[in-house]
Amino acid sequence: MSDLPHHYVAEAVMPARSPRRASADRVWLALAAVVAIALLGLGLSGYMSAAWGYALLVFGGLSLGLAAALFCVLVFSHAGSAGLLASGSKQAFAIGAAAYVIAVFALGGYYGYETLQGRMELHWIIFGPTVIWALIAFDRGVYRKLVEKNLPTWHRFKGFIQRDSSDPGAMRRTLLNDVILQRALFRTSKIRWIRHALIFWGFVLMFATELVAVIVRDAFPAFGWPDVWRAPGHPVRLTFDLVFDATGLMVMIGCLIALLWRFAVRDKPERRFADTPMSAFLLFVVVSGFIVEGWRMALSPAGPGHEWSFVGAGFAYLLSPWVVAWDGVYQSIWLLHVIAACALIGYLPATRLVHTCATPIGRLMNSQVGLLAAKKFGVIGALMPGRRAPSRLPATTRSPPSIGS
Repeated sequence: MSDLPHHYVAEAVMPARSPRRASADRVWLALAAVVAIALLGLGLSGYMSAAWGYALLVFGGLSLGLAAALFCVLVFSHAGSAGLLASGSKQAFAIGAAAYVIAVFALGGYYGYETLQGRMELHWIIFGPTVIWALIAFDRGVYRKLVEKNLPTWHRFKGFIQRDSSDPGAMRRTLLNDVILQRALFRTSKIRWIRHALIFWGFVLMFATELVAVIVRDAFPAFGWPDVWRAPGHPVRLTFDLVFDATGLMVMIGCLIALLWRFAVRDKPERRFADTPMSAFLLFVVVSGFIVEGWRMALSPAGPGHEWSFVGAGFAYLLSPWVVAWDGVYQSIWLLHVIAACALIGYLPATRLVHTCATPIGRLMNSQVGLLAAKKFGVIGALMPGRRAPSRLPATTRSPPSIGS
């Protein structure tokens, strides 16, 4: 059990910032900015290799993973010290975010120097700034949608959140049933459940695989380790090809189902659950990616391990008659796919797909009847000053369904 039985866990997660704390935060932010600019300058001057940037990127990823793990222990159990878990999660997140930003500056400096030396091809020169813009737009959009818009509600009700009033068991069950398995959606509409599962999990797994691929494909060679990605027929590369094709196929089928379903319910109330532009956009990105893969495979039909890229092999078969006639088009198709993928990432927070993050958070909170009851008593106490909320509410306290709305 927690060693903070009567303290609000909310204050541990987001305590009030004293002037001294705010000043210290500004100092650390300024220090991170100085380091980032210094590494950018060193990279542009040719005095720093890509290994520094990728090492910072890996370190930042590990720190963010540690922050997520500590936060999950804090939220999904009563184990450990609430104060230590919250403080550790916040510090690991801050370190990881700073390392991530500094790594982008360091890599930008290195690849900027390579560009100035004439060692970068045109499509890579376009690729770099486009990816940076997409990441900035994505991070800013997610922050505004999921954090900034909910800060007023957080500050209004954080005083009612007690760890002892939470029910980690209900939180874990909700995570499994309503977030991972989406059983409520399955009971409502099986076709919508299939569509959502294919698109959501296909996209999430593809994105996670790409993060690992960046380390194997780019960071390992920068560290001087064997370049297994470009070794013909290497099992590691073939495994990545298989996962990319499987997850891409999931998203493609999900988008096709979504578009066909939207056409089937065009005159019915269910059409409000459709996002036709986003489904079409996502379908274009995935199909263009398969076209790029198929075109590359058609240019080298004797390449080893093509059967692992089973979807790409099908596209290669269909495209083979045009590969020779349209020689030299591959780079243009690749660039079109990359720009579309970056635009999708930057545009994602402005779409309905951002609800795939917001809705699970709401369901997890609604599973905490004890915390919702504390909120109810707090509201009543504000309306009736003579009535005080109990200092501690059991996790099994029941509350009306409307409290979680």
